[in-house]
Amino acid sequence: MEGFLETLHRSPIIGALRASSFHTMDETDFSLCQVFFLLESNILELKDILPKFVKVPYFLLHIDLFGGIASDESGLIFIRETFPLVKGIISTRTRTLLLAKKAGFISIFRLFCIDSESLKTGLRVVKDVAPDAVELLPGVIFPKIKSFIPEDALPPIICGGFIREIDEAREILESGAVGISTSAKKLWQMNHTKW
Repeated sequence: MEGFLETLHRSPIIGALRASSFHTMDETDFSLCQVFFLLESNILELKDILPKFVKVPYFLLHIDLFGGIASDESGLIFIRETFPLVKGIISTRTRTLLLAKKAGFISIFRLFCIDSESLKTGLRVVKDVAPDAVELLPGVIFPKIKSFIPEDALPPIICGGFIREIDEAREILESGAVGISTSAKKLWQMNHTKW
């Protein structure tokens, strides 16, 4: 996990992908981020997708939206052994994250923060699961709600959702997020500029 956080420190913009994204990507796009999240796909597409990411240090899979394999212990072990390029698992489910940690994956809890009650529920899950990081959605609200989050209550925070502009991304990172997951390719370039 330490290497993952060091990578985000150097390259905080995470490429967020869906299976349909690959039709609009060219070779240089794959080099813009050191971390990619695959947010939806299936086991048949994964074997074709992964070879494009052999030079990417961290490729993580959102298992809740992944077809063709269960997010149980056997499924996670199968992913680990069949697709060693997958370094982490993203999920909203407590049991899935506990099993992912047991299988040796980086674990990221996806927290949808729609109101103060969902934040409280999320904080309880974090306490029970102790994921390696939390992906807070919609990430664009993070600077406004940061004061509601006890400093020691969450592991490192990654923000995702509705982040499209460089000034938004800059404000989120300056507010303490370790990373931003986005499908907006113009933000991917921030990894290579002095923002």
